Amino acid sequence: MRPGAEGGFAIPVMLMVLLAATALGHLIHYLAWQELAVAGAERDLLSARLAAEGGVTTLAFSKGAVLAALSVGDSLMLDGDHDHRARYHVTAHRLASEVYLLLGEGWAVRGATRVRAGRLTWALDPGARLSALPAAVSFATDILVTDSAAIVNDRVTTLPLAWRPADCAPLLPVAESIFPGGWVAASARWVPAAAALEPARRRRLPVVRNPPSLHLGALSLDDLVELADVTTGVTGGHTRVDMESGCPAAATGRWGTPMSPAGRCGTHFPVIVVRGSLEVIGGQGQGVLVVGGDASFSGAATFAGLVLAAGAVRLSDDVRIAGWIRSGDQVHLQDRARVEASACAGLRALSHGGLQAMRAMPAGSWLGPV
Repeated sequence: MRPGAEGGFAIPVMLMVLLAATALGHLIHYLAWQELAVAGAERDLLSARLAAEGGVTTLAFSKGAVLAALSVGDSLMLDGDHDHRARYHVTAHRLASEVYLLLGEGWAVRGATRVRAGRLTWALDPGARLSALPAAVSFATDILVTDSAAIVNDRVTTLPLAWRPADCAPLLPVAESIFPGGWVAASARWVPAAAALEPARRRRLPVVRNPPSLHLGALSLDDLVELADVTTGVTGGHTRVDMESGCPAAATGRWGTPMSPAGRCGTHFPVIVVRGSLEVIGGQGQGVLVVGGDASFSGAATFAGLVLAAGAVRLSDDVRIAGWIRSGDQVHLQDRARVEASACAGLRALSHGGLQAMRAMPAGSWLGPV
């Protein structure tokens, strides 16, 4: 071998190695860049999707009262930041009295990625829900009114109990917009007066046979149990209650004080669920009372709002119920018991925040991308 031949061969080899290493480096750099780009795109896509869905959730939970005030066919828009990486634009469409379509669009701030998502939701509307109840007293079998008992107030805008105009006036125009005409219709649907608290055309108070359920629209009994402020009794059992003042120290026992609307618990309208049958022997309470069996009221018990019972309802002595009664069996009023039809009492009871919260429709999932 000639001197220097070995070195001459090594140089091309080294150059080839260097070229291969450079190519490999470029390939690794390219693959890393691609990986970073893909990761960035995935991050932007995730941020945009979370922004779209987060905007829908924000609108549903923070603007529930505003949405409830929309007329059918109206829309509401909301823009906002999901975080420093993404923004959203949401439009809510009121499709029916208690049905909304929420459409959201989210996009990454530093990219062009956009994602759209929609959700079909339901939210209880107090006025619409009250209009779905066919009469102040409805039952599955029959009604019996004996002694001096009575069902009073042809005009559901009459102030109940000791309530003042200020307790009711802000609520009644809501019902008025849903029940036009200002009178109790022959179909037995309550219609408040055209002007709040003004006398309406008088009609005979209807009571109807209409087998009720313990549902309130899309709210099942399980939903009502979940959001109840007071839950008592056992399935198949019997619960005996003296509501006493209706405002004990323990918050979980408060049933409200309809006879003292200006008192500490005068504006407290709880959802009360009783498993099994219920016997109320006195005191006062208000709100939505759901009973899984029979419900009886005696003594000087007073309740304002909605009474939904799977079984029979019996009122005796000096009992007063202001609002609505729905019985899955019969209704029996005796002695000096009175039912006072009241749109105000029903609307105040149904205005409970938990009842009006938005819920996904039975389909229940995101509709996106749309």
